[in-house]
Amino acid sequence: MTSKVRYHMFPCDNRSNIEVRMTDEGDFMVEATSTCPKVERFLNGLSPLSMTDLTDKVESKVFQEFVKSDMSANCLAPSAVLTAAWVEAGMIARSNTRKGIPLSIEFVND
Repeated sequence: MTSKVRYHMFPCDNRSNIEVRMTDEGDFMVEATSTCPKVERFLNGLSPLSMTDLTDKVESKVFQEFVKSDMSANCLAPSAVLTAAWVEAGMIARSNTRKGIPLSIEFVND
């Protein structure tokens, strides 16, 4: 099966679609399209990911490659790809993805 996520960035107004599928060997393959070439290059260069890449921040290829990338420090791409991969790995229940509840960062004006 494949897990898919979409995210929309502010203030750059870029959009990305990410698909993660688990291989028979237990690795995770990432495919993405984005209106941001930096994000697309980052995401499509991650495969394959291991379970360690999903769970160990220090050893994770996701975080190591993000630090090396030329993307903005507040980019949501690492969180988005990890969220899709966690669903694919069974670390987030697939039933939760069917609820249509978005993950978000909200601006609060008091």
